Amino acid sequence: MRRLALAFLALLITAACAQDLASSSHQVVLGAIYPLSGPQAPGGKSELAGVQAALRLSGADVRLQVIDATTPQSAAAAVDTLVKRYHVPAILGTYGSTLSAAASARAEELKTVYWETGAVADPITAQRHYVFRTVATGGSLGRMAVTFTHNVLLPRYKLAKPRAVIVQVDDIYGRSVGGGEEQLAQVMGIDVVDVIEYNPNAYDPDVIAARLAQDRTDFLWDVSYLDDGVAIWKAVLNHHITLKGAIGTSSAFCMPALRSGEGVSHKRAAELVEIAFRYPIRLLVSALGVPPPEIVEQAHRQNIYVGALVGTVKHALKQKAAGLDIIIAQGYEAGGHRGSFSGSPGAGMVGTMALVPQIVDAVRLPVIAAGGIADGRGVAAAFALGASGVQLGTAFLACPEATVSPLHRVLLRSAVDDGTELTRAFTGRPARAVRNRYITEMA
Repeated sequence: MRRLALAFLALLITAACAQDLASSSHQVVLGAIYPLSGPQAPGGKSELAGVQAALRLSGADVRLQVIDATTPQSAAAAVDTLVKRYHVPAILGTYGSTLSAAASARAEELKTVYWETGAVADPITAQRHYVFRTVATGGSLGRMAVTFTHNVLLPRYKLAKPRAVIVQVDDIYGRSVGGGEEQLAQVMGIDVVDVIEYNPNAYDPDVIAARLAQDRTDFLWDVSYLDDGVAIWKAVLNHHITLKGAIGTSSAFCMPALRSGEGVSHKRAAELVEIAFRYPIRLLVSALGVPPPEIVEQAHRQNIYVGALVGTVKHALKQKAAGLDIIIAQGYEAGGHRGSFSGSPGAGMVGTMALVPQIVDAVRLPVIAAGGIADGRGVAAAFALGASGVQLGTAFLACPEATVSPLHRVLLRSAVDDGTELTRAFTGRPARAVRNRYITEMA
């Protein structure tokens, strides 16, 4: 946002110089073209809101003349309208690469400054004198996906011959990002075994997923639009495709529908539990909600205890009514994801030491204390409050066997009493983490 605001200040100076200084009004009028209806509307509206916020931060007397454009033809026509009817000195837009390609080309023909705020397709600014942008190019986004795979994922999996598949929308955006991925993958020794292009106006996610399954790839590099990306990812999950990594270069991978795990069916969850039952386990724990009755019954038939994490007395009573054997009372101090299945990150904010005795009294079942316990003093306190056991999590991340980075260990050991916060930034579900720049900027 700060970079965008600075960019606007420069643009405003250019616009102010270009406009008629003899005008009785000192207000600067700028054009704006964004998809405010249709499938790209969520992204277009968000980007326009960012532009408006940057203008407010600048404090300049600026009015935006906004036009909704959903096709390349309407985007180019919008440029004509803004220049010829409203006499704007500069235009901002357009979020979508196909829209921007048409709008920026027309602005170049009319010798009008065009400032792209979101579209990434490489040709948009190539050999242009009046077209600028504040975002990365598609090729650079693709190279980022490949670099992350090579530098972060490959060392972890130690693959001798890594395989990747690119799923890309068949347009200027998809080809820009996917092309950057293909080029760098060849240099870095990653075999791109397939490039699956799809028509965003006529595609079948299940067909794409089936082809992906046949490719037997290690990594998926996704280059899609919002709804497309979510639909394709759901199909990947429903087809039970095993991947070592899926890297998205579009906003689809930031959508709550994808991050919250939508697309994992009840059938798939039951299959995963069935795999667990094949091993000689003694305890099955549900972390996010009441387990289905059939799973509890099957566990008991196999002499497996069933437990659940809870964050309130109300949730503990629901788990007891479902026939569970053990309740894990997790206070809101707990690191990572919480045992609460409330929709609000701040709901059920009961501390461990206040929560444990209340649940002990309410359920009359073995209660395990969890959340914010890291040493013997916490263990002793939990037992004094009636807990039958104690569960530690974050404390073990400082052990030599943990695979966290040295920096992570330092941050954990140096964290202060108010140095953590609840956030949805990582997975879409409430989780407690050490406060950092990522959490602050992605909130």
